[in-house]
Amino acid sequence: MAESSTTSPPPATKSWADQADDEDANPSSSSAIGTETPPIDELILNEDKKSSSKMLDDPDDSNIQAVTSGDTPYTSAATFEELSISPELLKGLYVEMKFQKPSKIQAVSLPMILNPPHRDLIAQAHNGSGKTTCFVLGMLSRVDPTLQAPQALCICPTRELAIQNVEVLRKMGKYTGISSECAVPMDKRDSIPISKRPPISAQVVIGTPGTIKNLMTHKKLGVTRLKILVFDEADQMLAEHDF
Repeated sequence: MAESSTTSPPPATKSWADQADDEDANPSSSSAIGTETPPIDELILNEDKKSSSKMLDDPDDSNIQAVTSGDTPYTSAATFEELSISPELLKGLYVEMKFQKPSKIQAVSLPMILNPPHRDLIAQAHNGSGKTTCFVLGMLSRVDPTLQAPQALCICPTRELAIQNVEVLRKMGKYTGISSECAVPMDKRDSIPISKRPPISAQVVIGTPGTIKNLMTHKKLGVTRLKILVFDEADQMLAEHDF
């Protein structure tokens, strides 16, 4: 006689954005889990490992194309000056970032990001092509420095990427006076509960999905003044548990 068996109901699925950023989705992972995230000001990007000239002259840039819908007034930019960027941002690009001219993806996408009419944009290119500069420069350019409220929001799939993007933004925007906040989970021993935090007044916010959602749920992050929304590594986030 066959033994009777009971079928257990399938486990409930959980949206990736609902999972706390500091929860380990894979306990057997070899990545360091539960270690204290270094303060944002202590993180140093090793720019010496990156060659600006190599990035700008990468032969893979020849494969980057722009596809637009309908008529478009946009044209590629050969220099950063053609983009009507503020003197403070130009100084950040040349002095801090050590750039000489836009890379291919920057030349094609920055006119669309910076100049009206502002439209939705999907940018896809190989690593080292300059995509981060595109959206960081776009966020800094769209912010009104006189308005102390979140105006640009960037959502990243990992806290490491969010921290890195904040460092790039602060370096590029060094001479602008624009404020920024990194919305990622920190060490629980030192963190203040979100419910007890003051509302965010930084003009640019970069963070991870879970932390951003918690801040908005607790009404600590207002979005009524947002001018630009960025999803970095959007394909990775969209592939993770119906994000």
